[in-house]
Amino acid sequence: MTDPQALSADSRGGTLRPAVVLLAAFTLLTVAYTLAVTAIAAMIGPASSADLVLDPAAAAGWAGPDWFHGRPSAAVGGVSGGSNLGPTNPALAAAVTARVAAVQAENPGHTGPVPVDLVTTSASGFDPHLSPAAARLQVGRVAAATGLDEAAVRAVVEGLIEPRTFGVLGHPRVNVIRLNAALRALVAQRGKEAAGP
Repeated sequence: MTDPQALSADSRGGTLRPAVVLLAAFTLLTVAYTLAVTAIAAMIGPASSADLVLDPAAAAGWAGPDWFHGRPSAAVGGVSGGSNLGPTNPALAAAVTARVAAVQAENPGHTGPVPVDLVTTSASGFDPHLSPAAARLQVGRVAAATGLDEAAVRAVVEGLIEPRTFGVLGHPRVNVIRLNAALRALVAQRGKEAAGP
């Protein structure tokens, strides 16, 4: 006759072993996946991550007319986050209306519609990108405030337009951090040329 205790011990060992094997396999796969994704990101990602995030505190320094302005931010105290205002919320409508008026007031030469990314916040609050239309809208103001030729400022914008990722993902965009860095370099170069040898 079969011993019930022996059967019980065999069944416990039979269910414990596959569980341990699966735990080890999933742990190894998780580690392998993490290392693979990190390696791929290091190979195809940007050399520097310094211009991937637009810190709202840094963006506040670009509030003057001689800088390109990024998207409004709802991040508070350096903490990422959107405004969480829904499309039917009257507070969102009022904020957008006020931002449209502010953009039109500081860019009086622009007569067309205001691109939505200049008057709405991103989900993270740290998005450094603008649409090409939003960057082009600001060219006249920036050129007038810096004393640069408008065609030269427009050429900087056009030269920094990034295409869709892999040709299909996202939309063409301009990184405001790179754009303002290029603008600063252009202003510095003009200053050196004006100073002469």
